[in-house]
Amino acid sequence: MKIIALSCTQKRLPSVTDALLEAAVTGLVQEAKDAVIQPIRLIDHRIEMCEAEDTCLDPSVGRCTLEDDFQRVVDLAEGADAMLLAMPVYGGNVPAVLKIFQERLKSFMNAANRPFGNMTVATIVHSRTMLTEPALAALFPWYLRLKNKNVASVCVSQNDHQELAGTAAHDLCVALGRQLGMSLEAKSSPAPSRTVLPLLQSPPRPRCGDPVASRPGA
Repeated sequence: MKIIALSCTQKRLPSVTDALLEAAVTGLVQEAKDAVIQPIRLIDHRIEMCEAEDTCLDPSVGRCTLEDDFQRVVDLAEGADAMLLAMPVYGGNVPAVLKIFQERLKSFMNAANRPFGNMTVATIVHSRTMLTEPALAALFPWYLRLKNKNVASVCVSQNDHQELAGTAAHDLCVALGRQLGMSLEAKSSPAPSRTVLPLLQSPPRPRCGDPVASRPGA
């Protein structure tokens, strides 16, 4: 099966985003033995902003008419079953490189099979301080429009850590990759037997109006 590893960093050199994404890929291949990983770093491709002329929605045109690397990125994702998406938080929201790409995908709005759609996905969001959860939430309207199913998410903040990839964030991302891999394997074959964790329940609490049990010696 083919899995997209989508890095949405805006750094052209290896970054924290790439390190966390690689950790997730490590976990993924532990569970999905036949996984073929297609890495895509959006910043390495020239993707221009949508000009909002909506020419692409004309059935006689049927494609985005801007001449850049957008179609090449779409072709790289052809036939993918799943996606690992990793992104930093810039300005409290998704990075511009991803937002531009999302808007360009509008050109396939009327297509029967929309690129980057109908996939099982897992998401990594990281930031220097906070606002990871709102940025993650901003992704879900896009996922819903593309009919993607997010099965796992990790939000981590650097705060006082000098190197985020050297913290437990690495292990969380490995676990996220494993979760995605298990979800894909469960769709294709019965899940292997695993240790089931016990369900912990608190003792029943008395309800209003119940008789109060007498204590010994009272």
